[in-house]
Amino acid sequence: MSMDIHRLAMCEKPREKFLCHGPQSVTDQDLLAILLRTGIKGHSVLDISRSMIRSLPGENIYYLSESSVNDLCCIHGVGRDKAVTVCAAIELGRRIARQRVKQRAPDFSTPEAIAEYVMEDMRFLPQERFAAVYLSTKNQLITYQTLTIGTLNASLAKARDVFRFAIRYNAAAIVLIHNHPSGNPEPSKDDILVTQNIAEAGRVMDIPVLDHIIIGDGTFVSLCERGYL
Repeated sequence: MSMDIHRLAMCEKPREKFLCHGPQSVTDQDLLAILLRTGIKGHSVLDISRSMIRSLPGENIYYLSESSVNDLCCIHGVGRDKAVTVCAAIELGRRIARQRVKQRAPDFSTPEAIAEYVMEDMRFLPQERFAAVYLSTKNQLITYQTLTIGTLNASLAKARDVFRFAIRYNAAAIVLIHNHPSGNPEPSKDDILVTQNIAEAGRVMDIPVLDHIIIGDGTFVSLCERGYL
């Protein structure tokens, strides 16, 4: 009987629960505790992982992806080593997700493929972020670059910034991307004007702008499909 109780107690620990029952059996708090590994005097590792989740807006685990090492270090019991471990795990997950999309959808000229690639990075950002995807002659992804942060307008979205990376990476085509923090991806007049100005520069440089995709909360709009390109 005592052996069964001991085994049950072990399986309630995050790491042992993960091993005994698989990754689907553990909570977000458990996963963070596994990464944090140890607690501090007077606070268990589960206490610290709980505090980390409670520090996030709405206790939404997504916002860990927006937290820096310094942000996490402000939580009692989280030193620099623990903060780096959590941030590294988040970045690894982000890169794996991107690689999965690249393997599944090699043609990055389609708005669906581009939107899926950037959706989880951009859908919850608190500010507008203007970026571009640079493509090869076979519409394969070369690189994805953030260009500016702030409300999209002609003063921020300069064509030279867009095409500087196109020239550096010898890109054959470009897809512009930005997010609307409101969650509504409907384009504004500035969105359309900026798109058309940059597309015109692309025609002059013989590096076509194939699309401008606006990311909302789980949804997107393609300005090409809307007829603006």
